[in-house]
Parts: sequence; structure tokens; C-alpha cells
Amino acid sequence: MFKKGIKNLGMVLIVIALSFSLPSSGKSSEVKKSLKLGCMPWSEPMIQWIKEGLTPFGYNVEILMFDANQLPATALKDGSIDGIIANHKPWIHTFNQQNNCNLQMVEPNYFYSFFAIYSSKYKKLSEIPQSARITIPGDPTNLSRSLIILKEAGLITLNNKTGPFYTILDIRENPKKIKLIEAEITQTARSLPDVGAVIATAFFIAEAAKADPKVFLFEDPQNKDFPLGLIVRSEDVNSAWAKEAMTVLRSDKNKARFNEQYKGKYTLLD
Repeated sequence: MFKKGIKNLGMVLIVIALSFSLPSSGKSSEVKKSLKLGCMPWSEPMIQWIKEGLTPFGYNVEILMFDANQLPATALKDGSIDGIIANHKPWIHTFNQQNNCNLQMVEPNYFYSFFAIYSSKYKKLSEIPQSARITIPGDPTNLSRSLIILKEAGLITLNNKTGPFYTILDIRENPKKIKLIEAEITQTARSLPDVGAVIATAFFIAEAAKADPKVFLFEDPQNKDFPLGLIVRSEDVNSAWAKEAMTVLRSDKNKARFNEQYKGKYTLLD
């Protein structure tokens, strides 16, 4: 009887030992606590709010600032950082296709940018003269968006798309012979004093051009279709830290801070 008990005990110990030595078939439940989050100068306050909200829960958040529109997404794709607030969802979709990666925006999306035609020289679209120069963003997504805005504003007409996005070559009619000048999206507003009009976000019009973002010639009717928020690699989209970060951003405290910080330059989504 005693020997049988010893034998059974030995089998139990072997099973326990194996359970610790065999690799797990599922994903690790360990919560990532050290984070590197990227931002542009305009989105830094939101990343700071995330850091502030996550720190009491044991997270160590390092913030990295970028000064060009594509750099944060590139760093995220390469694994140098864990998340960013920098680009809208259609832009990220294009970036994924061009770079064979899978960056995703954490749900629910957080806010959207007001995009419009602005001018410091004219008060109405009808005042834009022949051969006027209009500065537009040059990246594929926002260039296509800008051409649609110009079409909706009645300044040009477009053929059917020859690819996933409209390009300059897709312009069918340009009655006023408007010259389109392509620039990096964060720089279009800076040319406001030098051209007939620009297509830009309200934020950059206020910050870079020092103009009133509420005074515009034509609003993009698609504004809400270009949401912004926390972007991560696909494996992190449902992670604990990403969900906690969005809980922080969507708190009543930070919604109030958002509205105070941006004063209508960006708009919260419900």
C-alpha cells in the first residue's frame, strides 16, 4: 500500500514538472508595461494624457516626437515604437498597402480633423480667378481627397479613377486653369499668403498660417470619414494597454481638456 502511494505521488510530481517545462500553446497573458508612443507636435498633448493616465497603473511611457507626417507610422511599422497618434484611417490603410504591414486604429476612433479650402485673398469660391494657384497635400490619400473637394466645390471635374486614388491625371476639366501645387500636408497652410487658396486642416491653418480656421471657402463634406486616434500594430489592437489608453483619452476629464486644447481645430467623435 505504501509503495503504491509513493508511485502515485511520483506520477503527480512528473505531471506538475511537465506543466511548467512545456511551452504554452496560447499567447502570453503578460501585460506590456513599458511603452514607447510617438506623436507629431500637434498630437503631443493627447499622448501626454495617455502617459499621465497609465502611469498610476504601473506603465512606463516614453514619448517620441516626430516632425514629418510619415515618420511615426514608419517607426511603428519597424517596431521602434508601440503606438502613435498622427495619421487618419484612410492614410494608414494606404501606408499598409505600400509597406506590406498591418497598422490599425484602436476602436472607438477618437476625433476627426476639419479639412477645407482656405484663402487669405478671396471671400468666395466665385472670386478665385483664372490661373489661380492652389496648394494641396501631395501624398496619395490626401491628394485624392483634395481633388474630390475641388470637384465638389465646382472648380474641376474628374474622370473615373485610373487607380485606387484620384491623381492630377484624372482631372477632366479645369475651366479656370487652376495650377495645383503639391506640398507635404503639414506645410500646405504655410503657403496661404503666397497663393490663391490652400486645402488644409483647421489645425494647421490656425497654427502655421495664424488664420481663423472658421473662415473658409468650402468645407470637405467627407470630414467624418477620415477619423484619427491611437494607431498600433495589429497584434496590439486588442491589448490591455491599448484599451486602457483609449479609456484614458475618452474620460470626461480628457474630453474637456481636448476641447480646451484644440478649440474646434479638431472635433471629438461620439
